[in-house]
Amino acid sequence: MRISRKRYIICGTFVCFLLLLLLKFVWDYDEEMFFMEDGAVWMDRNIDYGGKLYPEGNNFQWVVSNIKYPIILWWTGFTGEQGKVKKCGANKCYFTVDRRLKNHPWMKVFMFYGTDFKIKDLPLPRKAHHQWALLHEESPKNNYILTQPECLQLFNFTSTFKRKSDYPVTTQYLASLDDLTTKKFLASTQAKSRNAPVVFVHSDCNPPSDRDSYVKELMQYIQVDSFGRCLHNKDLPVEFQDPLTMDKDGFKHILAKYKFTLALENALCDDYITEKFWRPLMLGSVPIYKGSSTIKDWFPTERSAILIDDFKSPKELAKYLTYLDNNDDEYNKYLELKQTGKITNSMLIETMQKREWGVDDYNRMNFIDGFECMVCNALHDDREALSRKRYRKHVASPEHLNCPKPQLYSDISVLPNMWLRMYETSIPKAKALKEFVLSGKNFTRTEFYAKINNLDIEND
Repeated sequence: MRISRKRYIICGTFVCFLLLLLLKFVWDYDEEMFFMEDGAVWMDRNIDYGGKLYPEGNNFQWVVSNIKYPIILWWTGFTGEQGKVKKCGANKCYFTVDRRLKNHPWMKVFMFYGTDFKIKDLPLPRKAHHQWALLHEESPKNNYILTQPECLQLFNFTSTFKRKSDYPVTTQYLASLDDLTTKKFLASTQAKSRNAPVVFVHSDCNPPSDRDSYVKELMQYIQVDSFGRCLHNKDLPVEFQDPLTMDKDGFKHILAKYKFTLALENALCDDYITEKFWRPLMLGSVPIYKGSSTIKDWFPTERSAILIDDFKSPKELAKYLTYLDNNDDEYNKYLELKQTGKITNSMLIETMQKREWGVDDYNRMNFIDGFECMVCNALHDDREALSRKRYRKHVASPEHLNCPKPQLYSDISVLPNMWLRMYETSIPKAKALKEFVLSGKNFTRTEFYAKINNLDIEND
């Protein structure tokens, strides 16, 4: 019995050692170490891209020989669609994630999900009749190279949060206009006075917008209840501590009992507007906003939110918030939307009325299906592209996704230099990538970084 127990102890120690090694590997993982040496598609044989690969032999050949529609291939495997002919109005296209169709005669468009777009994994060399499409509704911090003009110009179709992209999804976090006018969660001004004036609920700490540095200083001048992981100073009830409960009515009722909600995006880019702005408006709490510099274009009414950029410092903002907190009549002017139930912004109304896709609406298609059909219909409209003679003339412009580089709020900011470095290193990478792709060549890791070094020398 003693010998058996000793063996268990030895085996357990060995297993723990292996786990520690594994954790160290994950912690120290450096993506650059895995940049493939043999070209931009050398990993495709070892990765499951989300859909079933057709078996070798007659079955695959049958599929190849019977596709008679333009092929649109999700290179990043975003949808997991094995292979399907989809009808888009009067037109049809074949959608798939099967990379083995990349050289099929009917192969027309490679689609990329922005966050998964990687220099080391592209369908190269790019043929003259191949086009690229980009879907990137997420934060620009997820992939800074896509915000660079040289990279954007490699795409023929775009769907981003920018209103000027080909298929804009700026209002992706707003399900309907009724959500803005509902009084379901509205608490009285008197009830709100029982809490701290301001609430802050963020768990993505130290993002490129450097919001934590600002809020930390603001907390010196006014009471802020912070329920999230960032600058945490107050606990939520146990049943709402899981981030997955943020859409629960009970959680919303808690936030609705605050006069002001700090609504700071994780990245600063025009038209990048998330639930951080829309949710307080739904709940009847006044957003204190920093993010898109074009946010006023999306205000439901003229006094929908308080903009941080309108104040010289956190101290000055805190002074104004304290004034509103002590003057109910002035505070209630920011709740005009809830009082009248009338949205006065004609652009917002028109955008929502013309939007063909829905949010959490099973009676309407989602914006992914909508973008797929936009690309499919564009192919059919451009008969020369359909006959393999040329690229579609339309090329994405910087305004489809360009964003400024991250900036520190102050000299004492907690923002990691990582974000600045990621942005700055994306600039030469985008230039090098553009040269390789448009030249119709593939490249190795060595060739890619040699090109970057040459570009640096030319710019000196």
